[in-house]
Amino acid sequence: MLPHTDKSGARQRSAGATEEKRDAMDGPAWEGRGVGALPRHLRGFAQTHLALRRDSRRLVAAVPLLTSSGLPAVAEWWRQFRGIVDWHHRTEDEILWPGLIEHAPEIAAGSHLMVQDHVALDDSMLRVTRALETGRAEALDGPVGMFDSVLHQHLHEEEELTFPVFTRVPPDVFTALERRVLAAAPFGVKRILPPWLLDGLPDPGGVMPGPVRLIGRTLLAKSYRRSVTGLLEPT
Repeated sequence: MLPHTDKSGARQRSAGATEEKRDAMDGPAWEGRGVGALPRHLRGFAQTHLALRRDSRRLVAAVPLLTSSGLPAVAEWWRQFRGIVDWHHRTEDEILWPGLIEHAPEIAAGSHLMVQDHVALDDSMLRVTRALETGRAEALDGPVGMFDSVLHQHLHEEEELTFPVFTRVPPDVFTALERRVLAAAPFGVKRILPPWLLDGLPDPGGVMPGPVRLIGRTLLAKSYRRSVTGLLEPT
């Protein structure tokens, strides 16, 4: 007779370990300091990661409340959000990492891992897109949970890799690279980026120039709020 194995207990221990790992990945790598405590030239990058985490969690919260009638509004928001993620990661791979390697060669190996992470993240986003296309709210649960997990783990690992290096790169070099990243943003992303970065998040100096902040809080705010209504008020 085979010895009895408590499979349910093993599953619970495994689930608990997974949850602990997940909790460790939820917050930013600089947690406890805040964006405002980072060097000024790094705050825009850090704020972008906070905004990505915020929106992923909003989507997770909305899914249980969604019905098929509310899917079109969420799908429209998702297209906007996915455009931001695509731009952010494409320009990391094509502009930021190559530019940083010139000044910090030790980041090369880690940057290749981040590129691979982006492939996994793209796959998880495609699964959400396909679930939205079914027109069935219940189809979102698994894909959205996977996306949220992949995104949080990627951001945490990327921050642990890059922020120690970022602080050693001359501020003028990093700022010049960031300007190239922003210049490469599609018009739709540029239009939504200022209010998106300010939505429910701290607003320390250095995240964006003052005039851009003003436009984000005034001229661009109304259309942005309309675009997230389906996510914040799921039906």
